[in-house]
Amino acid sequence: MGAAAVCQAADAQAPQNQSAFSFNEWLPGCFMLFDAEREHAENPWVQEVSFRFRPQYQWGYMDPAGGADRVKGCSDGNGRRGNDEWRRFRIGGKAKVLKHLVLFTDWDIGGLDQRHKYSGGTWQRSRGKTGVYELYVQGDFKPVTITLGKQKPAFIGEYRTSDSQILTIERSNLVNQLTAESLYGLDFRNSDKKAPLGWELGVWVNAQHDGLWKEPAFCSSGNVMVAGGLSYATSDHSRLYLDYMHSFYNEGRDLDPGISMQGPGARDVVALTWTLKKDAFNLMVEGMAGFNCTGANGKKEGAENVAGLSLIPSYRISPHWEAVCRYQLAAGSNAVDAYSRYATTNSAYSSVSDMLQGFYLGVNYYVNPDKPDMIRVMIGAEYQDSAGTDAKGAKGFTGWQYGAALRANF
Repeated sequence: MGAAAVCQAADAQAPQNQSAFSFNEWLPGCFMLFDAEREHAENPWVQEVSFRFRPQYQWGYMDPAGGADRVKGCSDGNGRRGNDEWRRFRIGGKAKVLKHLVLFTDWDIGGLDQRHKYSGGTWQRSRGKTGVYELYVQGDFKPVTITLGKQKPAFIGEYRTSDSQILTIERSNLVNQLTAESLYGLDFRNSDKKAPLGWELGVWVNAQHDGLWKEPAFCSSGNVMVAGGLSYATSDHSRLYLDYMHSFYNEGRDLDPGISMQGPGARDVVALTWTLKKDAFNLMVEGMAGFNCTGANGKKEGAENVAGLSLIPSYRISPHWEAVCRYQLAAGSNAVDAYSRYATTNSAYSSVSDMLQGFYLGVNYYVNPDKPDMIRVMIGAEYQDSAGTDAKGAKGFTGWQYGAALRANF
């Protein structure tokens, strides 16, 4: 072989030997401040340090049955059907230290635009408040993982799914009503998430002080929540979950000023979830119930129990596109609490009813198919129908909601 032929062969092979630049790989790598494996630096103290960034902006438009008469502010000539907001804007950090420990923090950044709310004849946009969302230390001591600090209790299937991974723009109404927000507590679970049989147990403080740190509040009104869950792999592609939460919340005692209740929406909450993931098809089927609802007000006077279900099938049409559907149902006398984005924020309907059904159809676009949670655009429409009235005789929301969201997670 001549010299020219050798050079041509080398040139032809060169592109294969050179690693091509990938923006989708480079961008998340910028948030990794230190990686001992990447840096080939054996370190017994610190193995990884990363910066976290989760901005999520969304827009909604509400079209209630009944038209303009059901839009807040229309009687004053100041009706508003649309709304927009920074749904979430969080920054934080994560560090892996001493081989077995993870230090994690996530903060809500304040001062950003929240949704418009109607009060005193005018629409006013609030500003987000700065506060700690999660702050914990986690130890992976196989076969058990222990988490101590402010964390998100991983119960009820839709809520167990991260807000950067949920397939619909908002979770089901009943999930938002029954779930517990991030709370200070102690959690134990099996380390292997793919084990045939999984389990989780924990105890959390229901109440917390308002303000920047939102530290736990130990008071007779808030008390504590205990919870447990079991999961079973029904096949290589599906899993069954059973979750239970019990709150010792004292409904008869008022919370002290500056303290908010963040526990579950009922004294006892039970959820049964089945998930299936096979090829391009995903399915979540979930039934849930809350007994002795908490947070009763004038509209929910006499409310006791609420129950419902959700079905969420999705199909990956292509590497970038995924179609999503959802059916949701919730029922309970004066007990169904419609979520405030954006039906009850912008409409004159009550937020409470005896029964609510919803049909959602949406599509998600993933900028990086290999890392779908990194950047996504979501578009969806949902029709909700409420039956019955609240304790004051007002009808619950019925009509269409349209939405779009831009979400990133690094």
